[in-house]
Amino acid sequence: MRFLGIFLMAGILAFAQEPAGGGGRGGGRGAAAGPPAGTNLKILAPNTDIQFVMRNFNTALGVQCTYCHVAGNFASDDNPKKDVARKMISLVRSIDHYFPGSTGQFPGGAHEVDCGTCHRGQTHPDTKAKVQFYNRNESLGNTPPAPTPGVALKVLPPDTQVHGEGSVMEDYRDSLTVECAYCHGGGKPFEADVNPRKEIARQMILMVREINAQFPGTGVYPKGKQEVTCYTCHRAAVHPTSWNDINYGPPAAKK
Repeated sequence: MRFLGIFLMAGILAFAQEPAGGGGRGGGRGAAAGPPAGTNLKILAPNTDIQFVMRNFNTALGVQCTYCHVAGNFASDDNPKKDVARKMISLVRSIDHYFPGSTGQFPGGAHEVDCGTCHRGQTHPDTKAKVQFYNRNESLGNTPPAPTPGVALKVLPPDTQVHGEGSVMEDYRDSLTVECAYCHGGGKPFEADVNPRKEIARQMILMVREINAQFPGTGVYPKGKQEVTCYTCHRAAVHPTSWNDINYGPPAAKK
């Protein structure tokens, strides 16, 4: 599970801050126009590349600026979605400790999970895989192993349906499109902890709970309603995508 985003999140992460209207020229004659400065920046750094960040928020949620801003007055806080966006930026920052490879403070630096990881062009992220994963044995029509009770459950509740149709392990397989051996394996019983990915999976379960705790009405994952699940970030891939994975292309040719 993402696993990563994650991360993240019911109608969120759009335009938490705002560009000032119009960008002036600095210096003297012939000086290049700089990007517009941000105003009313409550959680973004003063040197944030506002245009770049806001475009990414736009793309992440598939919305226009006025989804979170007041038309004609981007500095205004009258649109309640703007405060939600600020909270979501704080949420992204709060889960960074799960990823040793993350650097800097979001949206600066490099991060495993960001707005686009969870939203994928939608205001409300998906939580359930649309395609079921079948390993070769299942694809051949062979009888799957009989479901067994979960054992060595260090972070899942004792009554969790671990195996079989509709189980959490089935959801994990569909979310990452991997066989059980990806986190278990090694020719050992499933309860063995020899595969380090199993401990990573436990950490990601804790992360999903931490994220869902930010949303009223959610249960303790995997129980109850969830705004974010493994699939939200992974989308049928082992490694979730983020802004850092985008190929922005080569620089423009100098004239």
